[in-house]
Amino acid sequence: SKLQWSTAISMMVFAWLFAAFWSVMPLLGWGQYDYEPLRTCCTLDYSKGDRNYITFLFALSIFNFMIPGFIMLTAYQSIHQKFKKSGHYKFNTGLPLKTLVICWGPYCLLCFYAVFENVMFISPKYRMIPAVIAKTVPTVDAFVYALGNENYRGGIWQFLTGQKIEKAEVDNKTK
Repeated sequence: SKLQWSTAISMMVFAWLFAAFWSVMPLLGWGQYDYEPLRTCCTLDYSKGDRNYITFLFALSIFNFMIPGFIMLTAYQSIHQKFKKSGHYKFNTGLPLKTLVICWGPYCLLCFYAVFENVMFISPKYRMIPAVIAKTVPTVDAFVYALGNENYRGGIWQFLTGQKIEKAEVDNKTK
């Protein structure tokens, strides 16, 4: 079935409210922001060890990493099954979940580790790596979608070279 405008707008409003909720909570006292280890911008304060901090990091990891990961896994498995039945694979359905795990996994692991142990013994440069990797997600997702979808890949090729890829060429490359 086609996505209706009302559904799309509802999903967009939910995403913005969800993001606003998790962004505002440290400002209201649940969790805390601090400068990143190299003082380039702010992130969650890993040096805290109190109950407030632990509950925030734990909830943040579950609601912003594990649940979305599970939703992506089940949704893309469903899409994969549909592609399998039709015999026409248009997109690598495992790639979006892999990029989520690769890009956000280190940050989530650092949050979980900070819940149980003090992370201040880790060098600031090493504590900075998960945050930098997580910030690359929008760019990585754009490349995954653009290069993983044959229609967009053909459009990008045409834009860059001025040559249109014939349908037979696209089919041969995907087989």
